[in-house]
Amino acid sequence: MSSNWSQIGHKNERGTVGLSNYKNRIRLRWSYQSKRYSLNLEAYNKVNVLLAKKVALQIENDMLNDTFDYSLNRYKNNGKEVNRIINKTVIEYFEEWTTNYRQMDCEKHTNYNSIRNMLKKWGNIDQRNILSKLNSETFCAGTYNRRLSMLSSFAKWLVKKSIWSNNPFEDVSHKKFKKKVQSTRKPFTPEEIKKVLDAFKNDTYCPKCSVFKHSHYYPFMYFLFKTGVRNAEAIGLRVGSIDLQKNQIHIKEVLARTLKNTSSLHRIRKETKNGKERVLPLTSDLLEVLLPVIQNKNTDDLVFQSPTGLAIDDNNFRSRIFQEILKSLGIEKRVLYACRHTFGSRCIDGGITPVMTAFLMGNNPETALRNYVHQVNIPNELPNI
Repeated sequence: MSSNWSQIGHKNERGTVGLSNYKNRIRLRWSYQSKRYSLNLEAYNKVNVLLAKKVALQIENDMLNDTFDYSLNRYKNNGKEVNRIINKTVIEYFEEWTTNYRQMDCEKHTNYNSIRNMLKKWGNIDQRNILSKLNSETFCAGTYNRRLSMLSSFAKWLVKKSIWSNNPFEDVSHKKFKKKVQSTRKPFTPEEIKKVLDAFKNDTYCPKCSVFKHSHYYPFMYFLFKTGVRNAEAIGLRVGSIDLQKNQIHIKEVLARTLKNTSSLHRIRKETKNGKERVLPLTSDLLEVLLPVIQNKNTDDLVFQSPTGLAIDDNNFRSRIFQEILKSLGIEKRVLYACRHTFGSRCIDGGITPVMTAFLMGNNPETALRNYVHQVNIPNELPNI
């Protein structure tokens, strides 16, 4: 065999096994005792060829030592072992691609963790069957499209590294679907906003025996409604990001949840979702709410903290306090993210352009139009013609 994996088609020397590319698959061919033999293995690429050479070497040794297996079962079984190693390598390559090229971590980032678990579940993976395995999953259209895009990028990298000969996802179309409006993200009306904030401020529904009062979270809730920032942006906001001289609030980082938990112990600090830094005006009403919260704190301290001085666990806060208050007020169930949708919708409904709304929210204009044009106040009339 040639030492260069890409050189094929050479005439075999006596007692040696030839390795060639036959329809993008590895084929081993040799002669023994005047009879020709052939064995087909996996896809033809650099990694598979190196592993197939081990099978070829065993065949050559067996012919030399008169221990040749005429049934070829021994070599076929070794080929299966090669396949097992290859499948394990695909997952390892995915982890390498995720870490070194996508700058992500399979242990921390949900999408990459989910795809790695999916690849492990599939087991026998190669470029010929991976698309059919994806299509056999019963994902919703959104999940399917997201995983298709990520797998296509991964496969493109495998091709570039000569690990795969082609990208099986290259010409696959995304599934079309109509995005459903999530009722739990429905914007609050002005009346509902006032009721919610008053309930927090006045401890209206806080149990009398509770050590931690709902009013502790009033500044946090006011900030979410007023600025429309993402939950993790508010939770991770530091005192140093509030410029009292210029009356500005700098949104430049988040304290994000991880796969392990939403508690302060497991959160990690990183840049905003799209990597953009934006500046919000520190209005007089916001200043009035925030000043008592940031007094006597260091610049690196969190603006909003739990009653015990830790980062707010938004999942715990939502289920134990926020939704209980909504229920007591007779308001339809919402998630905290509905505060962001409320802000975006009120901006556009109040005449602020989609471009400026997108800037304030850290989105692009298309996203602002697509997600936040809920029109809280429907007009009573239509334009004259």
